[in-house]
Amino acid sequence: MKVSYILLNKTGKARKIPPGEAWQWTVYVEDASQLTQVLDRLKRDIRENRLALANLRFERHTLDTVSTDEVAFAYKGPIIYDRAIQPQRIINRHAEQA
Repeated sequence: MKVSYILLNKTGKARKIPPGEAWQWTVYVEDASQLTQVLDRLKRDIRENRLALANLRFERHTLDTVSTDEVAFAYKGPIIYDRAIQPQRIINRHAEQA
């Protein structure tokens, strides 16, 4: 399964992403435990760095064994969906590196 998302630094206070920039991550996961780890890290990064989440997408492939029924993603903040967001940096990772 492929998980992609963009993190925006709208406040200018974040340490991870420069002020006003958007970075996109694409993470490839193979099972539910890896997906849970990726989503937990995503929530932690958003909270610690005061970032906004945008364009969160899960792309399943027929050969993947990841069952989204086993994973819960409880995020209280808004998720922005906007095609006009242009990331200044794109990061591709396998879940083992995440």
